[in-house]
Amino acid sequence: MSFLQLLITSVIFNVTANILLKKAVISFGGISGTKANIIPELTRAATTPYLWIGLSLYGLSFLIWLRVLTFNDLSRSYPIFATLVFLLTTAGSIRFLNEDVS
Repeated sequence: MSFLQLLITSVIFNVTANILLKKAVISFGGISGTKANIIPELTRAATTPYLWIGLSLYGLSFLIWLRVLTFNDLSRSYPIFATLVFLLTTAGSIRFLNEDVS
């Protein structure tokens, strides 16, 4: 795969992972952070398919990103990656999570 194909694949996996992780948090009710609730909340989180798929996509995005960095300068790759992730995550949040941009 070319530099651009790898970069875009990593971006798409990263954006999709972010959206799925947000859907996971919505579906299991989130993490309050209180000591009394942490075990039940983590148990609910662990049974959410969105969480596992999102984490898997993050892992794949990371591995592809390492491949991108193997043959390309960070100063060239990261600005493209960060810009696309920012724009597409915002668009995906609006489209798939019905969020408002403020």
